Amino acid sequence: MQKFTLIHKDEGHILLNFIAKKLTLSKKKAKQLLDKRLVFVNKKRVWIASYQLKEGDSVEVITLEPTHSEFQKDAILFKDNHYLIVSKPPDVITNGPESLESNLRKHFKDKYIQAVHRLDKDTSGAVIFAMNNDTFECMKALFKKNCLKKAYRVIVRGRVGKQTFTINSPLRGQNAVTHINLLKRGKDASYLEVNTETGRTHQIRIHLASVGYPVIGEMEYDRKPIEHPLLRQIPRQMLHAYQLSFVHPYTQKAVSVTAPVPDDFNQCLKLLGLEE
Repeated sequence: MQKFTLIHKDEGHILLNFIAKKLTLSKKKAKQLLDKRLVFVNKKRVWIASYQLKEGDSVEVITLEPTHSEFQKDAILFKDNHYLIVSKPPDVITNGPESLESNLRKHFKDKYIQAVHRLDKDTSGAVIFAMNNDTFECMKALFKKNCLKKAYRVIVRGRVGKQTFTINSPLRGQNAVTHINLLKRGKDASYLEVNTETGRTHQIRIHLASVGYPVIGEMEYDRKPIEHPLLRQIPRQMLHAYQLSFVHPYTQKAVSVTAPVPDDFNQCLKLLGLEE
């Protein structure tokens, strides 16, 4: 994290120009930092390039280490002739060019491998891939019927008071139900296990923000100032798809996998005194 203060002689700078100047970057690269929502002004996340800075404004920029998106063999959680379940690292997209899916196709030399569902780029954890189109459609049907049990680990802002509670609040006109279990409570943050009955887009992030416990690193639904300086340094949302359980549609056997939480997630837990 790099921190700067706008002094009088810099007055009139728009945010994009200020970042480019202070970090000695091209405007294109400075804009990329804004687009990735890695910039704070007075403790609030700001991504508008034309944002007008005032004298005395404090600007903080998260600077990231390069990430490596190559597929790691130890990320395989389950594999048979029908399905492949892999632990997706953060900062990697699920499918498309330069994705986990494309890396798996290269690794296994199999162009038919395809993701059955997606996790956000910033979300880590278990993803199911089908080995062909028939198995894809079969697993997709299980998802539509909500026949999979999904458990997530989440680090949120705030001290969660209740040990367990449920959020039953529609999203975009559709039913959405989220069950929350408190794992550990800290001074400024809490560690939760979350189960979803429904799989709406951004369901966990929206539901938790709606009750005052936004996911740490959340960049879309958390608009309040982040007072804790360490929390402003978290570069991605602390949301991890921890467990997946289902009855295998071909073998009829129970399948349950657990994706270990990644290093940056563990570091965040330690930073906030939330280790189990």
